[in-house]
Amino acid sequence: MDELEYTLIEFCRVTRLNAEQVRELIDHGILEPVPGEDQWLFHNEHISRCLRAERLRQDLDLNMQGVALALELLERNQRLRQRITYLEQLFERLGNR
Repeated sequence: MDELEYTLIEFCRVTRLNAEQVRELIDHGILEPVPGEDQWLFHNEHISRCLRAERLRQDLDLNMQGVALALELLERNQRLRQRITYLEQLFERLGNR
């Protein structure tokens, strides 16, 4: 199944952010839209990342650099948890042989 793509206007409507807020997220590397023919395009995954960033900004009163760092650390933590789960499952399978 193909990912949906949103224009900036559609993305702003879905996320309830204005274009300036979205541009600020892009400027800080929090969002990386796909360049289209004459505009940016955003995928579904950008929506959840954008909403997480906005929650971090509001709930923790972080500036954009803090939001970018927090997202990076949260995502790194998630990847490490996934690797641990994989290794635990592998260890269990090897132990049962």
